[in-house]
Amino acid sequence: MKKNKVLLLEITLVIISMILLTRVQAGGDLSAELRPLFEAYQIIQNEYIEKVDPSELVEGAIEGMINSLKDPHSQWMSSQEYEEITIQKEGFGGLGIEITVRDNFITIVSPLEDTPASKAGLQPGDKIIKINGESAIGTTSNEAVSELRGKIGTKVTITILREGEEEPLEFTLTRALIKIPNIKQRILDKDIGYIKLMGFMDESTSQDLEKSLLFLKSKGTNELILDLRNNPGGLLSQAVEVTDQFLSSGVIVSIKGRDSDQSQDYYAYSKGEALKIPLLILINGGSASASEIVAGAIKDHERGILLGTRSFGKGTVQKVFPMENGGAVWITTDKYYTPNDVCIEGKGIKPNIKIEAFKPTQEEEETLDKLKSSDLVKEFISQNPQWREEDLPPLIQKLKEKGIIVEEELLKRVLIKEDKNKENDIFNDLQLMQAISFLKSSRILERG
Repeated sequence: MKKNKVLLLEITLVIISMILLTRVQAGGDLSAELRPLFEAYQIIQNEYIEKVDPSELVEGAIEGMINSLKDPHSQWMSSQEYEEITIQKEGFGGLGIEITVRDNFITIVSPLEDTPASKAGLQPGDKIIKINGESAIGTTSNEAVSELRGKIGTKVTITILREGEEEPLEFTLTRALIKIPNIKQRILDKDIGYIKLMGFMDESTSQDLEKSLLFLKSKGTNELILDLRNNPGGLLSQAVEVTDQFLSSGVIVSIKGRDSDQSQDYYAYSKGEALKIPLLILINGGSASASEIVAGAIKDHERGILLGTRSFGKGTVQKVFPMENGGAVWITTDKYYTPNDVCIEGKGIKPNIKIEAFKPTQEEEETLDKLKSSDLVKEFISQNPQWREEDLPPLIQKLKEKGIIVEEELLKRVLIKEDKNKENDIFNDLQLMQAISFLKSSRILERG
């Protein structure tokens, strides 16, 4: 208890010092403003039915102040939660989703690729209403994260509301090691380079991008698709450095704070590795924050084409202020603006070409579930690892005899996903296929 009291005194002195500095600058009666806080503290310590750890009261007071801002992106982090920042870089047991609070609901910003969340079919915009049967409505993002994460191999059940669905959907997922890679790359259609940026949390993201660009250039790629779908964002510095690979000059993003003297413009310089290559960027509702900085700058400078659906719409900047008790205040300090001086907070970025991802109807969803569990499909894949379209009619007939009526295109989606030839997975990606077709068409028009 003595240690806690000393800790309480240290934290209280920090809080008083911060408030005192503010009040000295702005003028005002400091003692009158702090008096209710200390009165409440004394009442709880003297009259509450149980003894309360002073440090818990102080943390609760800080959290309450931040919650009063009604800003879903500002939060108090305990010492344990603050350590999670490091843990995220090293890997943790979880589902692989980026979440935020919208309209009092825990809302999925994006499911990370190749994680339990993405494999289960969770989508950007899904609202989590229950976690393991307990209501999640009104909980903070920190509270939700602590519930969703856990020991690798353990299960968690979540219930969601999804736009277009009349009833809530329930998913039981097994926690896995979540370690966010920076980049995935490949060559499409011989000379089209493809780079998927997974996030901007790692300070080496821009360096990894540069290496990837140099590699694709050495392989003779003439065009590039930059995939920012389901990219939840991260570090502002990395967003700027990534964008600088594609722009030779001009403003990348402007940061504007409460006071005009806090504003700052970030510029591009002619040092990037992809200043001239034709560029197409894929975005969707899971593209947020730093990924929107990149997409917004490319669009406003008309450096490339944006294809997909409207981005998430997170146009604010947060900074972390560590506290002496090991916790930290994560608070919104600025808004960012695209080169055309547009803040996309709550609005998102509209693509040049709108292409929705494939979304099966309820009937198709039921058929897909039957196909995934069908022994006929498993046997077909085992016997035909390099299947061709002419192999499908006999399989369709056998499925029909078992009561599963399916069109060829829907069957191909399942076979592409379930077989071992992962190079063909792109054929299930409608937006990516449209991006490839667009680049090919542009090439033909230029030659014509």
